[in-house]
Amino acid sequence: MYEDSPYPKGLLKFTDDLGMGGENIQTISLGQGQGPIAANMISQAIKDGTWVVLQNCHLATSWMPSLEKICEETIVPENTNEKFRLWLTSYPSDKFPVSILQNGIKMTNEPPKGLRANLLRSYLNDPISDPVFFSSCQKAEIWQKLMFGLCFFHALVQERRNFGPLGWNIPYEFNESDLRISMRQIQMFLNEYEVVPFQALTYLTGECNYGGRVTDDKDRRLLLSLLSIFYSEEIQKDTYRLSPGDTYFIPPYGTYQITLEGLPIITHPEVFGLHENADITKDNQETNQLFDGVLLTLPRQSTGSGRSPQEIVEDLARDVLNKLPSDFNLEQVMEQYPVVYEESMNTVLRQELIRFN
Repeated sequence: MYEDSPYPKGLLKFTDDLGMGGENIQTISLGQGQGPIAANMISQAIKDGTWVVLQNCHLATSWMPSLEKICEETIVPENTNEKFRLWLTSYPSDKFPVSILQNGIKMTNEPPKGLRANLLRSYLNDPISDPVFFSSCQKAEIWQKLMFGLCFFHALVQERRNFGPLGWNIPYEFNESDLRISMRQIQMFLNEYEVVPFQALTYLTGECNYGGRVTDDKDRRLLLSLLSIFYSEEIQKDTYRLSPGDTYFIPPYGTYQITLEGLPIITHPEVFGLHENADITKDNQETNQLFDGVLLTLPRQSTGSGRSPQEIVEDLARDVLNKLPSDFNLEQVMEQYPVVYEESMNTVLRQELIRFN
C-alpha cells in the first residue's frame, strides 16, 4: 500500500518493467459511487490475473468495510490468479481497515530528510533519471541550470515544513507530481521559445503547480519570493549564489553531479531565509513527532503486575527528575547581577540561565 494519494509514478514504471502495463492494469479514484465499480474491477482482475489500483482510499471511508470484506472473503488463494495484485493509495487515515494493513505490504512515500538528500532523490527519480528526457532539450546549458534551480526550490518548500509556523502558516503537501509537471513545462518552453519566458514559467510553477495548493495569502507571497530566486535572468551566470556564502550555487554546465556530492548533509537555516534559532523550533517539532510515534506503539492493556506502562514510565521519569540538580534561582541572580546598561554580560547570564533551566 502506498501512503501517497496521487497515482504513484514509480508503480507505473514498475508495471512496464514487469510487462503488466497497458490493458493489464486498471485504475480508479475512489469517491462517491465508485465503490461498486471498484468491486467489479477486483472480481474481474482476480480471474484474469491483472492488476487493480484503487486511489485515494481516504476519500471513501464509508466503503472501506466493504473493501475489507472483499479482501477477506473474495481474494482467497483457491479462487485467485497468481498474477493478480491489488494496489491501494491513501493518505494516513484512522478509518483505513487494520486487517488490510496487517495482511498487506506497506510502503510510504515521504520526502527525504535534508536538502542534499532531497536534491539527490529528485535527480534519481523520473523524469530526470530518464536519459532521453534529460538530453532532449535544445538549450542544454540553461536547461540544466533551470532544472537544478527547480529541484532546489522543490527541496526548499518541502524542508520549510519542518520549521512549523516559521516555515509555512499551513503545512502543504508539495510532492513529486508538482516537480514533474513543472520540469516538463520548462523543457517545453525552452524548446518552443528563443528567449526564456521567465514570467510565464513563474506563473505556471508559482501560481498553478505549486501555488494551486497554497491557500494562505502570505504563504503564496513567500512561495513566489522563493521562486523568484531561481526563475531569474541571473541564473544564467556561472556560480549564481542561491544563499549567503559559497556553499549553495547553480553549478556550471555539466558539473551538477560534483556539486550535489559536495553539499553538506546538515542544512543551515539561512538557506531557507531563516535565523539560526529556527533550528530550535525544528528540533522541538521533530522530537515531539518522535515521542508521539513512540506513544502510539505502546500497548493499551495493563501488565500482569497491575501497573500500566504509563505508571512505569511516570516512575522512571520521577526518578530521573529527582537526580537532576535544582534550577537556578533567577530572582536571586537578578539581585546579585542586575541587568543594567553598563554590564551587558549580566543580560547574557540571565538568558543562559533561563535556557539552562
